[in-house]
Amino acid sequence: MPRDQSSSRRLHQLKTKHGDGTARQKKSLAAVSSLAPPGGKKSKKLSAQTFSTTFDTMTPSGHRQVFGQLYSFFFFILTLLLVWVGYRSFFQGLPVWFDEGVAKALIFGVPVVWFASQSRFIANELGLNEDQFLPGMFLGIAVGGLYGFAGLLIQVAAGQEVVEGALFASTGFWWLAFLALLTAWWESLFFFGLPIQYVRSIAPWFSETLLAVFVIGIFLLFHAPLRVLVTGVQPQFLIQMGLLALFAVGQFIFYMRTKNMYALILSHMLWGLVIEIYAV
Repeated sequence: MPRDQSSSRRLHQLKTKHGDGTARQKKSLAAVSSLAPPGGKKSKKLSAQTFSTTFDTMTPSGHRQVFGQLYSFFFFILTLLLVWVGYRSFFQGLPVWFDEGVAKALIFGVPVVWFASQSRFIANELGLNEDQFLPGMFLGIAVGGLYGFAGLLIQVAAGQEVVEGALFASTGFWWLAFLALLTAWWESLFFFGLPIQYVRSIAPWFSETLLAVFVIGIFLLFHAPLRVLVTGVQPQFLIQMGLLALFAVGQFIFYMRTKNMYALILSHMLWGLVIEIYAV
């Protein structure tokens, strides 16, 4: 008899334990189901470009690795700067088409292509996707039109006569536009696309202000040697560098907000045309 009571008690405990486990399992399943999107749709896959690592959560070895990459990239840019200064100093008699189409393709274009081939993020985020082409054209024309209007106002303010001319019917204008396009293509990729996307790819937590200082500093360092060779260190040189700095700030903000390289290239091209046509 005691044995029968003990067996009954044991059977009751097993049933109770099994019932509690089933209830807990049902609650867990209900909790998981509540996280699913309504309508039974599957949740979207997280983008591979979503960054979760911040500076504060990185390990010391991670900090050293990131800063080591940034230092290496900075010294690589400085090396290219020395190459560019040497080229500008010793090869001054070459035609403009060679400077813009060949020299810049080698010194500016090859590094961009190499980094883009090594990093899928850089290649995807440069802003050269097909669906960005038309919006980029409209944005670039809009900003370039503002540059043209500003150049016209500066000419009027300086007391110069504004003469209407058939620019589009001039062969010289289209050749000048072609050279401006070459300049805009290589410089936009090298001075804005490459450094911005490289830093974002390895250090997404990097301050936008520091990134702007870095990018604009590179832009001015590469443009200063030619200005010094042409005008020397004159008040005119300081005015030109100040104008270039304002242009670089505007291009940096424009690119960071639109992420569209087509727009940046076209606005850069029209800026160059305004400088040449109005001699600003």
